[in-house]
Amino acid sequence: MLPTTRKNLREEREKIGAEYPMAIAMALKEEMGGSRNSIKKLARWTGASERTVQNWLGGVRGPSGPHLVALARHSPAVHFAYLSMTGRIDGSASDINAGVALLREALNLLTARRLS
Repeated sequence: MLPTTRKNLREEREKIGAEYPMAIAMALKEEMGGSRNSIKKLARWTGASERTVQNWLGGVRGPSGPHLVALARHSPAVHFAYLSMTGRIDGSASDINAGVALLREALNLLTARRLS
């Protein structure tokens, strides 16, 4: 009889599944708070019900795919949380901001010389 060499992926999936709702909840609370107003705003952003948003904020459930995309579009904290869970965080966000600042400075210098 041959030995079984298959991998047990269930453990990895359960680990990710357990941290996902809490990571999104923490990101949403950090940025929006847990007020009634923020629940309504999140519901408008995503089209989800207010009860669903309350579950997200409580860490009971995480947003589904389309809701996650809508949240990431409006919330930098959710976008960062998602990227950090995927392990794809690098310095590119700060590099982009620094690059934009340098380009603005260069444009200001060029337009100032042009006006002189």
